[in-house]
Amino acid sequence: MPYILKNNKIDKRYEEKFFEIVRENLPDEKIELFNGLLRFKTEIIKEFLSDVKNASETGGELEKERLDKILSMIFSIRRHKEKILNDLSGEVLQNSFAILADNKKSAEIRIGRFLELFSYDDVIVKRDLALELLHFYEPDKNILWTSWVYRQDNGTGCLPYMADFLKRTWDGNPYIMPFSIKEMKDEIDYLYELSGKNGLNLERPYGADILLSYMYSDYVYKMVYAESKSLSVGVPDGFTLMKKLLGIEKIEPSKLEKSR
Repeated sequence: MPYILKNNKIDKRYEEKFFEIVRENLPDEKIELFNGLLRFKTEIIKEFLSDVKNASETGGELEKERLDKILSMIFSIRRHKEKILNDLSGEVLQNSFAILADNKKSAEIRIGRFLELFSYDDVIVKRDLALELLHFYEPDKNILWTSWVYRQDNGTGCLPYMADFLKRTWDGNPYIMPFSIKEMKDEIDYLYELSGKNGLNLERPYGADILLSYMYSDYVYKMVYAESKSLSVGVPDGFTLMKKLLGIEKIEPSKLEKSR
């Protein structure tokens, strides 16, 4: 079964127009701002998971307020945050996150063990939580793959939206594929390749995150606008939506300066 992006033909005219529009709306200075905010988020996640690992090994305990802060930084988790903190014991939360911090194990093993131990009834929520934390814990190794990027069970997300925008040809099968992490990495690698070829300056490890969040915010705005022009007035601007998706809207620029 074909990838969503990779190995599918593309109409060169749509490809050039697509990246022309993105370059106009996502200038280098905005990309650099997002890179800085995402680097700072990585520092926060790394410190959290390292402390969880140490606490788990020494019998310590992390404050619930800190867990609350971390869950607040993951877009698709926020509305589940209160239920997670109320329903799951501190021991389960700490042991689950400690699994993700064990960098001697592969991402696949850590995710599998996390899903088993993290006793929450929504597997999509659990998966989003594990994959986003792993991405920011080890951004050079693990890609961002949450449900707003691509959801396997129903083929939704900004990745197939981008493919449709580019007018790629396909064989008539829906975009519902049992992607492995390796296959998804191939998709992201191709996204970097395609962007570089079309003059969009995206640097690893966060460049793909920035482009995907741009596409999703574009999708949200267009869908609301198509439904009702008056409703679209209340939709946050594109960059604010991007920050919300990436969980960085509460990180202040002043904090970035202090971290440098």
